[in-house]
Amino acid sequence: MASSDSTTSAGSPPTSSYNPPSPPNPSADQGVIPHIHSPNKDAPSPPADGDWLVSDISPETAMKMLWRAVNALANATGEVPPTPPISRPATPGGFHRDSLKENFRHHHRRTSSRPATPVPSDDLKGPKFKNVELGSPEASMAEPSAADVGANAEPYHVQQEAIARKFFSRRAPGVTLEEYLNRLQRYCPMSAAVYLAAGTYIHKLAVEDKLVVVTGRTVHRLVLGSLRVAMKALEDLRYPQKRFAGVGGVSENELKALEISICYLIDFDLQVTAESLYQKTMLFQRAAAAASVCTKLPASFQLQPRIPLRARNAVVST
Repeated sequence: MASSDSTTSAGSPPTSSYNPPSPPNPSADQGVIPHIHSPNKDAPSPPADGDWLVSDISPETAMKMLWRAVNALANATGEVPPTPPISRPATPGGFHRDSLKENFRHHHRRTSSRPATPVPSDDLKGPKFKNVELGSPEASMAEPSAADVGANAEPYHVQQEAIARKFFSRRAPGVTLEEYLNRLQRYCPMSAAVYLAAGTYIHKLAVEDKLVVVTGRTVHRLVLGSLRVAMKALEDLRYPQKRFAGVGGVSENELKALEISICYLIDFDLQVTAESLYQKTMLFQRAAAAASVCTKLPASFQLQPRIPLRARNAVVST
C-alpha cells in the first residue's frame, strides 16, 4: 500500500504542478480588437422578403437596413422645429449658467468600471481622416433643466421635451446619413447585432412611443447615441469615448448626454435576443415602408411626449 503523502485523489493533478489561470483582462485580449478597414461595398442588400437570420447578416447589410429605415422616416417627416428651451427667471445671487457647465466638467467626472478596448489611433491622425461636425445641439448643458422629482416637478411633457431637444442639431449636418454610417463603420467597426439593436431603440423612440421626431436634424445624433448604447449593452468591444465622439463629430460630453437620454427614454430596456431583434427589425422596416409612400406622416407618428412608466412612478412616489 502506497504512503499517504504520495497519493492524490482520482482525477486531480498534483498540487505542486497546478497553477491557476491569470485574472481575465478583456481590454488586453487581442481577439476583440477589430480590424480597421473600409466597409464592404459589395455587401448584399437587405433581404426584401424578411427571410433571414440575425447570425447570417453582415455588419454592412445591417447598416443598410438601419439607414434605409431611418432615412425613410426622416424623408416622410420633413422639417419639424425643436421644442423651445425652458424659460425660467434668473437665479438669485447672480449664479451664472456657465458656472454649472464648468462644475459638471471638473467635478462630476465618472471613471468607467470597464476599460476601453485598445485600438490604434494613428488612423485618426492621418491625412485621409477628415473631421465631421454635427454642429451645435439645440439643447445645451447651460440651459435650465426640467425638475423631475419632488413637489416642484415639471409636467411630464416638459420633461420629455427637454430631453428630445438634445437630439436636434441647429441645422442639418453637411454629411448624409449614409456617408455618416459608412464613416462610423470605417473607423469604429461594429457588428450586425449592434446595428439591428440600434434600430430597435429608434423604433421604440420614434414609432412605438413617439418620443423623438426623426428628421434631417435629428437622425445623426439619434443614430450615434443608439449605436453607442447598443455597443455597450451587447458587446465587450468598447471604443474609447474620445475616439467614438471624434469620429461621430460631437464632443465627449455631448455623446454622454445622448447615451443617457436614450437609456432614460427607453426605460433602460436595452437587452435583446436574436428573436426580438428579428421581430422588431421587421416592424421597423414595415413602419419605414409605410411612411415612405406617404407625403406626410399620419397623426399617430407625430410627437406625443410621454414619460416611461418607471420614471413616472418614481416621480409620483417621491
